[in-house]
Amino acid sequence: MKNSEVKKMQALSIRRDDVVSDENWFQMMEDIFLGYEIEVIQEEEAEQKAKEDAEAEEACKRG
Repeated sequence: MKNSEVKKMQALSIRRDDVVSDENWFQMMEDIFLGYEIEVIQEEEAEQKAKEDAEAEEACKRG
């Protein structure tokens, strides 16, 4: 499972009743979604790098 999926599941599992105040709840959600966005960006960058590496390797084999 990707880290971004774990972050998203974490956010969805938090119930508002579990947090003492609205301010704390919003801060927790902001932190979790920031983590989610970072994970998505890192996963996309890793996929792009892997694709570029595979294309470069294929070019070297042909050349």
